[in-house]
Amino acid sequence: MAAMTIAPSHTPVLLEESLRYLAVREGGTYIDCTTGLGGHSARIAEAMGSTGRLLCIDQDRDALEFARAKLTVFGRHISFAHGNFRDLAALAAAEGIDHADGILMDLGVSSLQFGAPERGFMFGQEGPLDMRMDQRSGGLTAAEILNEWDEAEIADLIWRYGEERASRRIAAAILRARPLRTTWDLARAVEQAVGGAKGRTQIHPATKVFLALRIRVNGELDSLDAALPQAHSLLGPGTGHDDGGKLVVISFHSLEDRMVKQFVRREAADCLCPPGLPVCRCGHVATLRDLTRRAVRPTEAEVASNPRARSAVLRAAERIR
Repeated sequence: MAAMTIAPSHTPVLLEESLRYLAVREGGTYIDCTTGLGGHSARIAEAMGSTGRLLCIDQDRDALEFARAKLTVFGRHISFAHGNFRDLAALAAAEGIDHADGILMDLGVSSLQFGAPERGFMFGQEGPLDMRMDQRSGGLTAAEILNEWDEAEIADLIWRYGEERASRRIAAAILRARPLRTTWDLARAVEQAVGGAKGRTQIHPATKVFLALRIRVNGELDSLDAALPQAHSLLGPGTGHDDGGKLVVISFHSLEDRMVKQFVRREAADCLCPPGLPVCRCGHVATLRDLTRRAVRPTEAEVASNPRARSAVLRAAERIR
């Protein structure tokens, strides 16, 4: 808990937009699948009132403890669960929750994780090549990938998860630089392969490589793929008198956003048959309403005050049956 001795600065992304699409009401039941430092959770708790229920989930124990301390002011209507949201249904069931009026997934990395050099998420500060969101999990680290995988595997990872065109050159440079022990070792290897950033506004060339490693180390896309249908099942359907449960997802790169968009569009369609069939044979019935046909992005003012918001994309849907 050394990382918690100083309270990290934290600005939740797309906060007002999240609350608007969640449509939080007094007495409702809500789940924050990626609580982080509790910025979104605090606003949900305020809006749901003393008769509401909020479950806060996070796989980072330190972040969850910070959020617990921050949210104690709201009393016993908030519960906390350590775990990955890929196990959303089981985590909710363990807290006696079988339906939700709103579910939030903020897929970004928290300020606590970015701000701690020992976590290895940033090349701006030197630290070990870890990148695990749950460091006590005993899982794969970025150092193991970089120092033990073969060149083709590393190139494929950087291309698949980072969409980095120079993945082969970077992978070759990584093998030449072995052993890599710190974030600066990796950043230098990437710079040797493709050159350094030019100008203050340029994105560092290692950005996509760090992103790709983080996604793979934490199984982020697999977790999202598993969590979306579970969230869909937990949302309460609409009735003649009440709106249905809302799903709000904030993603930070195209792979995540594509998964969310495709899931919502599929569940919002009345037929999934191939085009050209005279009659529907699949029997699929729409169970979601797409609330954001065009993705919601942060305003220029938000990006200016919080640069980490620049790549954020919000999508929302409502359960209709």
